[in-house]
Amino acid sequence: MSDMFSGDITKADSLQISTIFGFMNPEYHEAVVQRAVDSRSKVPTEARRLLNSAIREYIRVDGYKNADRAPVHYLMEPVLKNVTRSDKLAGAVLKVWAESHDVLGDMVVKHLDNLAMPAKYPDFSGNRFRGTWFSDAWACETDKILERHGDFDKDDIALMLCYVSGKIPGPRETRDDVLSQSLKYLRSLPANAPEWREAIPDFAESMQAIIKTKEAQYKQANDLDALIAEVRDVFSSELEFFQKDITPWSAAHLLPDADLSKVLQDTQNMRSLLTDYQPIHKPAPVLEEERERRPRRVKLENRLLPLIDRIDQFMNESPTPPVEEESDVPDAQQPAQELDNQSEADYIALKSEHEEEVESLQSQLHEHQDEIEKLQKEAERWRRHYIEEASKGTATAGEDEDLSIESVNNAVELAKERFDDKLFFQLNGKSRVEDNPFKHPKAVWDALQWLATTYYGARMGEISLTNPDVSIRKACKWWYKGHQSDITMNKYEDWYTTRVGHKTHWLKKHIGTGSSKDARYTIRIAFEWDKSEERVVIGFIGQHQQTDAT
Repeated sequence: MSDMFSGDITKADSLQISTIFGFMNPEYHEAVVQRAVDSRSKVPTEARRLLNSAIREYIRVDGYKNADRAPVHYLMEPVLKNVTRSDKLAGAVLKVWAESHDVLGDMVVKHLDNLAMPAKYPDFSGNRFRGTWFSDAWACETDKILERHGDFDKDDIALMLCYVSGKIPGPRETRDDVLSQSLKYLRSLPANAPEWREAIPDFAESMQAIIKTKEAQYKQANDLDALIAEVRDVFSSELEFFQKDITPWSAAHLLPDADLSKVLQDTQNMRSLLTDYQPIHKPAPVLEEERERRPRRVKLENRLLPLIDRIDQFMNESPTPPVEEESDVPDAQQPAQELDNQSEADYIALKSEHEEEVESLQSQLHEHQDEIEKLQKEAERWRRHYIEEASKGTATAGEDEDLSIESVNNAVELAKERFDDKLFFQLNGKSRVEDNPFKHPKAVWDALQWLATTYYGARMGEISLTNPDVSIRKACKWWYKGHQSDITMNKYEDWYTTRVGHKTHWLKKHIGTGSSKDARYTIRIAFEWDKSEERVVIGFIGQHQQTDAT
């Protein structure tokens, strides 16, 4: 069950929209209302009018004839109090919240479309949901979306799934009840009922066939997951070179219409090709050997890349169909668009028909290899120069290439050494650094370097930073949030504050990655800007800060 709820939903009799707000934990409840009230001016007119009308009808603010004109901080408490009591207000809040999450909404629509579940949305004329999910199915789909799109918040995904589907989760035992009722019906049939001689034997035979099919699929799914994990671990540098990220791949991520056995076979072929490619991936130590190695390398690359893309399409939520363009080249010379529907053997046969053309292109590539290597060296020289400038001379050219970050503590100590004039580490007592088990400490270093260069430069007015979230995602694939819940911060003050001298800093800003309860894969860095010191004060590093949900 998603973390957005303080407990399991045990009744689904009431489909009123206000029901879902009653099950949210306090922190997320406040976050949804806060976003809705803040976003009124940014959503389409219909949603804005709906919420303003509900506020005028149900909310009273001293000094304001129309409460919708009151400042946000005056509205929050009465809206929080009344949103669970008024279905009209709850529906308006939910609609504005969803409209403000248009990218997430579109993504959930596509996900449900792949499940053959059309988007229905709540019935706003009656401010009701249209039906119920099996709660375990709802939680499962929430987790699937989160695994594919980790940039989004799990609570937001869970709520958007309810909104787009128009359904609220029902009790966990609902699915079990279906099976229980079936067994109860069979037991109630008299021994001489015609069903025992007619329909039930066929039904039992069908069930056995289904069980065998599912057992085979289960084994194939386990084999596929094990194979993907092996490829990811053994060939990580080759995949990085190809700029192919297979981290989201798993049997659970396959599209509904994907052929599991075909994907498994393709993945086995990919492993085999990567095994051949790995020894010749890097340039040979001598020219003569490199001349022999290059054609083999290109030949394997031409087989590997389409194969990886084909598997990836079955893992993506909505694979993009190939764009058909007019061309003067005969169709026989354009096999790439048809690769997705051909076996590996078909592809190899098709490619062999044009071996002369491929060899000609390889020859041209070899002729320009020296020029390419010069350009690569020049690009590397400029990259190093940029790092030097960003760090104001604290890092020497070429040093980052040999940088080894073995732990979170190692990353913090290095940041203290290099960025002493930009970052001030004043970690509160709830932090965990020295024995932090986070598995990707290099990403912690990248995040701290982003704070000391990009974020610091923006606060000093040296550069423009219009969207910190996009910026840090490019730097290290983490996210940025510029606020925390006031209620939560005041309730758990020790987690959200740090002291510098006699001054208390409230740690409203934080960056991080991961959403699991496993500290090996989830981390947060909370910080604030000290204007007088002109430094970024880092007050918390750990798995996550305390909330009612945790």
